[in-house]
Amino acid sequence: MRNLAATFALALLCACAGYTNGSETGGGIDASLGVDSGTDGGADGGDGGQDGGPDAGCVPLSLNVAAIDSCAFITPTTTNASVSVLGPAQGCFVTINLATGTSPCTGVASHGTLDAFDGGCTGLPSCTSPSLPGTLTCTTSTGTCTIRICDAGVCSP
Repeated sequence: MRNLAATFALALLCACAGYTNGSETGGGIDASLGVDSGTDGGADGGDGGQDGGPDAGCVPLSLNVAAIDSCAFITPTTTNASVSVLGPAQGCFVTINLATGTSPCTGVASHGTLDAFDGGCTGLPSCTSPSLPGTLTCTTSTGTCTIRICDAGVCSP
């Protein structure tokens, strides 16, 4: 009797799953009939929601350091720079003030503790750096130039 009950339960389970003797009956093309048995379940409902913001956030930062600006003059010029990175709650906004004509540089920081920079400086609409402090590479009408934000002490070329 126990075997009969197990056999009946297995047959019921197979019938509910939509399979009998290895034939597909739950949708798609039925190989025995050669006909499509229906459409899919509908739309997926869109993406997962609102953008999470800059990748891995940022770390608030406030620096007063030396910099070498090769974008403002033909000859690279050593200058002072103040760097401010606001925290994730303020959108990881970055302001870099230089004592040169390319100031200010503004943008956003990302990649966690690296504070990678993506933004622009006065007259230079596209500047990026893999980290702050670090070297900003800016696009000009004739190529690229750099602004090196030093991390401490003397800023050597």
